[in-house]
Amino acid sequence: MDVALAFARYVHATAEDAFARSDAWPIITEVARWIVSRVCSTERGYEILRVHGIAETETPVDNNAYVNMAAAVALREATILARNLGFTPDPAWDRIADNLVLPQDQSGTILNHDGYRADEPQAGVPEAAAGLFPVGYRTDPDTERRTLTAAVEALDGYVGAPMLSALVGVYPARLGQRDRALDLYERGFAEFIVPPYSMVTEYSPTAYPDRPRAAPFTANVGGFLTGCLYGLTGITLSPGDPASWCRRTVAMPAGWDGIHVERLWIRGRPAALTADHGQRARLSFP
Repeated sequence: MDVALAFARYVHATAEDAFARSDAWPIITEVARWIVSRVCSTERGYEILRVHGIAETETPVDNNAYVNMAAAVALREATILARNLGFTPDPAWDRIADNLVLPQDQSGTILNHDGYRADEPQAGVPEAAAGLFPVGYRTDPDTERRTLTAAVEALDGYVGAPMLSALVGVYPARLGQRDRALDLYERGFAEFIVPPYSMVTEYSPTAYPDRPRAAPFTANVGGFLTGCLYGLTGITLSPGDPASWCRRTVAMPAGWDGIHVERLWIRGRPAALTADHGQRARLSFP
């Protein structure tokens, strides 16, 4: 599903019709067909059983939140692409996307998977939160707030591990917890940078002093850039006008005034990004 989303977002960013038809369409539709073949229809809705999510555990789980959220977003992207290319989307894509099971507790917090326990191995991996960002699954504000709050409260046992640590500061920033966001950016990315060449390691040497210092670990660099360019700025790529991508209020860690990028390329045109804390981000074209 992540591969399908990467193709879809490249199409949104570039509006390259030839790429959309010859490269993105075959990939995204085959992923959508695989999802249709993989779900089970039950009285709860559509379920995806026995999977491994982001957390690497020996035992498969049912209805992993990250997997199901990514599946829903990928199916919706398949429908969007089909219509934009003049094709007829499979009606099952939207039907399944709208009815995929997301495990929740009594408060409405999205849980990592069916039967999730706070004391299980890898419990702190923010799988449900990662389904909200960077995957981009959209839910109501209260559910988002509760889910991000639960993730932030559990992150101390996770931060320092590879990949997601680099962007978890986005979650408290979106909750208005600017000091906590700064702390997680320090521990989730800054502490990964080692001398003498400012290389980014796989594991934080502070949190995991016994791990080999494997560097450069580009997944952590990519996670940091993804959080800065999309998570903190509130930008969401879509087929609409780029002005519509700036959907959320910019939320920065403590001490960060904003993010400014002098040159981006959007649909073949140079653009600049201005994202000041508390404002809506702006994309300007010279």
